[in-house]
Amino acid sequence: MNKRNILDDLNNFIDSDYNIILLDGPWGSGKTYLLNEYVKANENKGVRFYYVSLHGMKNIDEINTNLFMKVHPDAKNINDIVPNVINPFEEEVTTEKTLAYLLKINKLKPNKVVILDDLERYASSDYDAFLSYLTNLIATGCKVIVVSNLLDFGTSELYLFNTYKEKIFDRIYKAELFDTNVLNEKFGEYEKYVDETIVDLSKQNYRLIEKIVLFMKEISAKLKLNSIKLTEKGMKDLLYYVSMFISTYYESRRAYLNKVCDRLAVSQERDLKEKSDSEASFLDVNLICIEHINYKLKKPHYDDEYLIFLGLYKAYMYSEYEILLDFLTYHGLTKK
Repeated sequence: MNKRNILDDLNNFIDSDYNIILLDGPWGSGKTYLLNEYVKANENKGVRFYYVSLHGMKNIDEINTNLFMKVHPDAKNINDIVPNVINPFEEEVTTEKTLAYLLKINKLKPNKVVILDDLERYASSDYDAFLSYLTNLIATGCKVIVVSNLLDFGTSELYLFNTYKEKIFDRIYKAELFDTNVLNEKFGEYEKYVDETIVDLSKQNYRLIEKIVLFMKEISAKLKLNSIKLTEKGMKDLLYYVSMFISTYYESRRAYLNKVCDRLAVSQERDLKEKSDSEASFLDVNLICIEHINYKLKKPHYDDEYLIFLGLYKAYMYSEYEILLDFLTYHGLTKK
């Protein structure tokens, strides 16, 4: 489901018959960007939002404690754990209120949305308790958006989750949120060098794009410090190499998984190993080189390209730019 359709449904969520919805999509797909857009569009309409990450939480009491503290940031003398039987949306809670008072469940005023993020990182598979907790939240008058990346679930976890999802969620959205306009905005000053190859390498992943752009800016700053500028070809080639480096370093190593794939020449592999600081760095860079060699879309080509990936690795890991700058200069990709 595309971004516009999901955003339209979210904007109608408060007035809809749905109480609990799931927004699912892979890491970096733009779920957070979409939710921020939704919150921004609705918080001025009297809707109040409460965001809680489930990362590392072990039970619903921990969820309730975090939600309680978001609703009542001044309730500093509350115990470390706020049991889930306590209504986190009690409007008149003060630090002097007794536990007996807090246990009173008052009907919640409308227009409150709880966003529970990182479901895949919730350290409990007790979905009966989770369902019961969400049901109790709904009973107090709020609505809930759960955000997940089901691809990160293990096989057994996903099987168990699938047996409960229809009981828990009124609606499940599969996020297909990639937006060309957002992509161009993310690449910023490098947008004019973006082509289908760069889009493919970024894997339609906004967080990868942010890492690519940040690294490009760091390299540009180092070049400027050395009174060096990139040519147009240099900028385009460098964006490709950085995109290949970042995407392979953080994401799947496709070529490596193939039984048959092209590799570096023996002499190049030997040279790379000699110039690497450790076995680990050699293996990482060699893997990126293999991915590059086997990449099917348009790419620049130099006989010693393994050196730029080694240079990028050293720059990224150790802030050592000598090999990278030497490669760019040697191949005429810079100008004074």
